[in-house]
Amino acid sequence: MSQTLLQFIRYNLVGIVNTLFGFSIIFGLMFMGVDAMSSNAIGYALGAMLSYYLNAKYTFNTQKSKTQALKFFTILGIAYILNFITLKLLLPIINPYLAQLVAAIVYTVSSFILAKFIAFKGA
Repeated sequence: MSQTLLQFIRYNLVGIVNTLFGFSIIFGLMFMGVDAMSSNAIGYALGAMLSYYLNAKYTFNTQKSKTQALKFFTILGIAYILNFITLKLLLPIINPYLAQLVAAIVYTVSSFILAKFIAFKGA
């Protein structure tokens, strides 16, 4: 099995853990009355911290560094902007929970591609 395939599998496993964590926060905050956009921002911010730790350690098996972390969080920022735009476009036309799920798919795909080829390049 190729290294890239193993990384992709690990990235998805980490993503499952991170998604459960993030959506627990997002939906919990929404249930408590926090608006969808604020809940989304808080959930993704906390998820970003967990994601860097787990992906550096388990997916790409690299030593963590400030430069790598900066690249990773920049990538997550770009992916979050794509997520935010998707969410903003979908909220007026579909259920807010479904909009969150669609926006999460956009976030996940874009963040993997960028992380693999920029933040963890060569890993």
